[in-house]
Amino acid sequence: MKMKSMITGVSMAIAAGTVAYAVTEATSSEKKMLKSRTGRAIRAIGDVMDGISMMMK
Repeated sequence: MKMKSMITGVSMAIAAGTVAYAVTEATSSEKKMLKSRTGRAIRAIGDVMDGISMMMK
């Protein structure tokens, strides 16, 4: 379980850093598109984490 927690933490930190950078550098129209893509990326990360946890069982 420790490995899953570490992977989750690292993934979330990378995602948060990427989003923070993109928001600071984006124009207003790009920010709208970014919100949509962010939601998709978060769901994808969740799916990846579920897949990894299933493989570890």
